[in-house]
Amino acid sequence: MSRIVVGFILGGLVALPSAGGAETLADAWEEALASHQQIAAANARRDAAELDLESAKGARSVSVDVNGSFTQLDTAPSFDFGGGMTSAPLFANDNFAAAGAQLSVPLYAGGSINAGINAAENSMRASEEHLAALRQRIKLATSEHYVQVLRAEQALEVARSNVASLEAHTAVAENRYNIGDVPHNDFLAASVALAIARQNQLQAENSLDYARAAYNRFLGRPLDNGVSLDPNLDIEQIIPATADVDELAAIAARERHELAVLEMQSAAFREQSDAARGKSRPQFALTGGYMYQENEFLDREDFWMAGLTFRWDLFDGGQSRKQAASLDRRALAIDYSRNDLQTTIALEVRKAWNDRDEAAHRAVVAGNAVDQAEENLRVVRNRYDAGASTNVEVLDAESLRMQAMSNRDDARYGHALATLRLAQAAGLL
Repeated sequence: MSRIVVGFILGGLVALPSAGGAETLADAWEEALASHQQIAAANARRDAAELDLESAKGARSVSVDVNGSFTQLDTAPSFDFGGGMTSAPLFANDNFAAAGAQLSVPLYAGGSINAGINAAENSMRASEEHLAALRQRIKLATSEHYVQVLRAEQALEVARSNVASLEAHTAVAENRYNIGDVPHNDFLAASVALAIARQNQLQAENSLDYARAAYNRFLGRPLDNGVSLDPNLDIEQIIPATADVDELAAIAARERHELAVLEMQSAAFREQSDAARGKSRPQFALTGGYMYQENEFLDREDFWMAGLTFRWDLFDGGQSRKQAASLDRRALAIDYSRNDLQTTIALEVRKAWNDRDEAAHRAVVAGNAVDQAEENLRVVRNRYDAGASTNVEVLDAESLRMQAMSNRDDARYGHALATLRLAQAAGLL
């Protein structure tokens, strides 16, 4: 698509009148991202994933267990040596207390701890990529509501122009009928066309009110909040000017956060699979602790200890192996989904590119058609005033002008939306 065509479209949008202090598209994006509940939910999931990562990292650090107990017996026991000989009571009373603390440091866990940390890291990155993808979708949805308001405002202006034009023509037809220059039918036909135009204006007003209310709802505002938008969308730099459709598809393959989400989820499942396998390998840990045991028989009541623990689940019914295989299959399923999504995204980019190109060329044609339609209406009116054309020709010329103006605005705002959708499809929004 030539830069001249793009410049024509963007220039047409920028040339629209702008109200002082009007809300820009960038302002709308910022407010939507700050207030939207889906963003808050995604932020919470990201925070939860970050806490899961910290929890996973804690598995390789020192753990300390503290315990204590108090036991009440019906009578203090003694050792029985046989032949009626017994020791002194083990406890001075019929109760005793015990306490202890144990410290453990994992030395080797078959790789399950590191794999668990890696899985948590990938899950956290997946949540961050999901948040980024959601932000782009929210920005695009905000843009669509924003442009719909602008389009509804322009549609109302066109409807008002139609009413004003037909009011002028109806007045001319009435005057000419009153002096007997034209039949009564001219005035009646013009009056009916004017009534229809006024109904269309009412519909345009209702559509604008709804568009503004929907825009407010999406941004979390009261539905009747005042809306004043800047028609200058300022999106001409959002897509590289020299990039073609294949380059944008390549950019999308690198930048689309949805692809990164699936990549991170697949990696997390594979790390979880390694962690499951690691649990079936030998486990070593360094332990140390302190124990207190109240008694009357031993020469002391407190003890310090240190040791090396070893554990190896030689057979668990195949649980670890099957769990690891299941996680590998989950990762494989995500890989297939990612491959499918990649081709879908490439198709989205191509469709958005074609839509933007079509809208741009339609806007050029429609823009020229408006000038021609207005000139045609002027000529037909002059001929009608001179008695050289009919009332039907005037009404048809006005109808053509309205259609041309509507086509022009549809193409211009369609081009803006297609540009934003292309940017989102390429991961550039």
